[in-house]
Amino acid sequence: MAKDKKGSGIQQAAGLIRYFDEESEDAIQISRGTIYFICIFFSMTIYLSNHGVLSWIRTTLGF
Repeated sequence: MAKDKKGSGIQQAAGLIRYFDEESEDAIQISRGTIYFICIFFSMTIYLSNHGVLSWIRTTLGF
């Protein structure tokens, strides 16, 4: 039979939340707008690539 653990998972989770809630001054700061731009840029690139637009541009311009 399984043994009951002494201690609560809530206390352990609270420690993790406290640990991850703190921001480091040495961490890289990326703005929300930058993330949106990167996501939209890559989405449009993949979309255009799947529909052959990028290969058409490449052949038209001679790359």
